[in-house]
Amino acid sequence: MSLHALLFVLSIHALALISPGPDFAVVTRLSIVSGRRTGLWAAAGVAAAIGVYVLICALGLSLVLAALPGVSKLLSVVGALYLGWLGIQCLRSNGQLPEAQTRQAGSRAFVTGFLTNLLNPKAMLYFGSILSQVLTPDLGHGETALLWGLLVSESLLWFGLVACLFSSRQVLNWLRQRMVWFERFIGVVLLGLAAKVAGSALR
Repeated sequence: MSLHALLFVLSIHALALISPGPDFAVVTRLSIVSGRRTGLWAAAGVAAAIGVYVLICALGLSLVLAALPGVSKLLSVVGALYLGWLGIQCLRSNGQLPEAQTRQAGSRAFVTGFLTNLLNPKAMLYFGSILSQVLTPDLGHGETALLWGLLVSESLLWFGLVACLFSSRQVLNWLRQRMVWFERFIGVVLLGLAAKVAGSALR
């Protein structure tokens, strides 16, 4: 794997990370609602799901999914339903900022972040197309492990920064009187993404 190819993939991945989407919406909301620790757990869940996708591409399973459009469509429908459920939860929220966190908050946030990314069909298509540039059959195990570590670390770093930013005292003080509208906005965004994913799946 050439340095040019590696830098290309890392650069494209960075651009994809900073683009607003379901991962950003979920990490942002959990960081504001339940605090920095919960937001970091959600960020870790997103990064873990990205690691799974990299492994899938490395094993060549993305080719299998491409050859079985029925499986890809099923994943799209499941992903749309999950995003829709998250959106409805946001719309039903009363906008309160809880002062205490439960012990289960971290594990729930990790699962939420993990499933949000894993059930996003765009993530599957993205990794299947981008990583095919460098994940060739002749790539060694060491190079594959290096690429996996860099992509997961890059993802964790970005979403960790998002969690820290949106759980800061300054941001929380500004949002405290606007939380209901923020929840509504995130809910509408998630429902819009769900509708878009569902529409693509049903074409």
